[in-house]
Amino acid sequence: MATGGASPTWSTYNGKYRYGASGKREVLLITSNFATQDDDVIPRRPGGELKDDETRKLENQGIPRDCHHDDLSIMKARFSLDKTEISIAEILRDDGSLTCEQVTKKITQLQNNTDTCGVILYYVGPGKKGTGDWCFSDGFISFRDIMHLYLQNAYFKGRVLSITTDCSYSGCWVKEAMRFMDEHGVGPCAHAAKEKGILVKVYASCLANEIPAELAFSARCVQNEKNIGTVSYSPDTKIHDGQYTSKLNFTVVRCKRKIDQPCTMAPGSTWQQWSAAKRIMTVRDKGRPSWRYLLLVDDEETIRKFHDRTQEENEGESSADVSYYGQILKSGWGQEPSEEAQKWIKEHYHVNYNYQAPSEED
Repeated sequence: MATGGASPTWSTYNGKYRYGASGKREVLLITSNFATQDDDVIPRRPGGELKDDETRKLENQGIPRDCHHDDLSIMKARFSLDKTEISIAEILRDDGSLTCEQVTKKITQLQNNTDTCGVILYYVGPGKKGTGDWCFSDGFISFRDIMHLYLQNAYFKGRVLSITTDCSYSGCWVKEAMRFMDEHGVGPCAHAAKEKGILVKVYASCLANEIPAELAFSARCVQNEKNIGTVSYSPDTKIHDGQYTSKLNFTVVRCKRKIDQPCTMAPGSTWQQWSAAKRIMTVRDKGRPSWRYLLLVDDEETIRKFHDRTQEENEGESSADVSYYGQILKSGWGQEPSEEAQKWIKEHYHVNYNYQAPSEED
């Protein structure tokens, strides 16, 4: 746990126990305007001007019209509205010469000096192709680079680090975060995160294979109520110009116990299993009583095509060759999977990700 400053507290948010859902936090806003001919540096798509209804919505949330021209101005206004919980520590405005060393130094300074229960890093700029790494004049900053700073800081470790990244391929950081947590023994329940003192949230403006548009995330998927100011995100949301947001919150209790009680998630559960379990679909054929357990491939575009097709053919049913969309784990005859098949799935993909709020007696 943190050895200095304020520690986060456990609370209930939307019916789920999580760490640091409230409490004072400091924000470091980072923008990169690095322009290069490097094929690995992918800028966001031009977003154009906001529509009248979007402008009115921002104004109703307390965002002045003169802030609507770029993402950094919108987010500065959003965070500034919250006078009690969130404060802006610093804004790194890039003129094209901002370096990785300068950014990592600022992150370290903030973690060393804050007396709050957490820090928010918010990045806007180009992303590295295939990884979503942040791009600066002298190179790239990866998710693991930031986690290295977090883990080596004894003063800050144990408090919440929130990372919001609005760049091309930013969804790669969500997947990389799962791999990182598995390597460090932080399973899919916050009981493990508390034990290890590694409390992280990752929000991405798009999926791992997408290039987001300017203004799309900050204006359409982040919001705060006027005169209240609490900044909130809309995860797993389709933005009308095509991109999908994504996130992973490692501070949520996903088992059936409170945080001061023993975890009920199966021992050895991993984020890889949790991710796979969420991609297991029960597919039933039309016209004949048969079923298949299908593990969808870990590719957002293919998953979306599968869901679009099954919705056209009636939800949960398909006469198509579903093996195109992934791996058939089990199959059989009948209206529902057999008890033996259900037991096998539970044993091999034993992550308990179906959250149930604990009762007061638990």
